[in-house]
Amino acid sequence: MSGPEDLDTPYKWGYAQMTTVDALFAAGDASGASSHKFSSGSHAEGRITGKAAIKYIVEKGAEPNVDAAAVEALRAKILAPLDTYQEFCNFTTEPSVNPNYILWRPFMDRMQKIMDEYAGGVTAAFKTSVSNLERAMELFVYLQEDAEKLAAEGIYELERCWENMHRMAQAEAHVRTMLFREETRWPGYYFRADKPTMDEENWHCFANCRFDPASGEWEMSKKDVWNIPGV
Repeated sequence: MSGPEDLDTPYKWGYAQMTTVDALFAAGDASGASSHKFSSGSHAEGRITGKAAIKYIVEKGAEPNVDAAAVEALRAKILAPLDTYQEFCNFTTEPSVNPNYILWRPFMDRMQKIMDEYAGGVTAAFKTSVSNLERAMELFVYLQEDAEKLAAEGIYELERCWENMHRMAQAEAHVRTMLFREETRWPGYYFRADKPTMDEENWHCFANCRFDPASGEWEMSKKDVWNIPGV
């Protein structure tokens, strides 16, 4: 994200807290950088972000020029789980058990099980390894295939379907980042059993990932940590 304005860093390309995606702002956990923000830090950062977003809207003035066809295609994609449910719900006598779709709750349970068992969850005592992380990536392939068959009976379930889609993208980014960072950075939060020590020489940095929707490829990179003077 762009900012902060009062520090001399290379991370400035627009309004405070704006991501590399124009007009997309982030705060709290969405902005990353610290595992200790909790409510008070997220609240303060949220105020900064909200003010910057309003400033962006006011100063830009004109509404964006939007492709109506692209909007309609996105609308159809968003509502697809509703259509899937209506098409196949009568295929079985129990709507929650159906070979043509998966509902949000079993999908979420499956994703949570992958993260818990292979990505350093509580049942694994927050421990993982390269073998476990690679297995998680294998299981994500199947999970992404099933995501195309998410179904929703109503608006609430539609919201949960898309929440799970977003969580799946975040979970994959999380696993890829742990694979990329070959050390244990946060003992107690997660522990790389195959890389049990902190490597300050090579990994005192942020680990960033970028997904290219056109190619489907992920790019991993290191970014410098800029410490606030006096802290």
